[in-house]
Amino acid sequence: MKKDKKRKITLIDIIKKIKIRTIIFLIVLLAFNSYAWFLYATKVSTGLQAHVAAWDINFVIDNKAIEKTVTINLEKIYPGMEDFSQEIQVENKGETKADLKYEIESIKIFGETFSRKSGMTSQQLEEKIANEYPINLDIQISNNSLDEGVGKSTFTINLSWPFESNNDELDTYWGEKAYEYYSKNANSNSLELEINLIATQKQ
Repeated sequence: MKKDKKRKITLIDIIKKIKIRTIIFLIVLLAFNSYAWFLYATKVSTGLQAHVAAWDINFVIDNKAIEKTVTINLEKIYPGMEDFSQEIQVENKGETKADLKYEIESIKIFGETFSRKSGMTSQQLEEKIANEYPINLDIQISNNSLDEGVGKSTFTINLSWPFESNNDELDTYWGEKAYEYYSKNANSNSLELEINLIATQKQ
C-alpha cells in the first residue's frame, strides 16, 4: 500500500511539473510572438507614407478675398432702377479638382424675410422671387468645374426691375409698395440677399 501511495504522489508531481513547464513554455512563446508582431507592425507603419492633397479655393471681389457667403444689400429698389451686378472671382490653387455651385440662404424684401432656416430650399427661394415679385434675379457661374492649381471661374449676380411688365395693375401695385416701404423705412434696406458660394471636391 505504501508503494502505491508513493507512486501516486510521484505521478501527481510529474503531472504538476509538466503543467507548469507547459504554461511557462506557452508564456515564453506568446511573448516572442507578440514581440515579432510588434516589430512587423512597426515596420509596416513606418513604411507607409501618405500625402494629403491641399485644398485652397479663393473667392475674390474687387481684388479682396471674401468668405463663402455673399450678402447683397440694396437700400432702395423701384421700377426702372439701374441694374445691379456683382462679380465674384473664384480661383482653385489647391491640388484637387473642384465643383462649384451656389445656394440662396435668405431673401428679405420690403421687410419680409424668407430663408432656408424656415424650411425653404434654395430653389424655392429663387422661384419665389421669380414668380411673386417683379424683380429679376439671375445668378450665373462661368465654369462649374475647376482644375487643380489653375482653375478659374466667375459667379455673377444680376438684379433688375424693369420699368414696365406689360401689366399696368401689377406695375402700379409694386411701384406704390416700393415707395411706401422706402418712405416709412428710410434707414432699412429694401432688399437683402444672402448667397452661399460652395466649392466641393470633384468626385
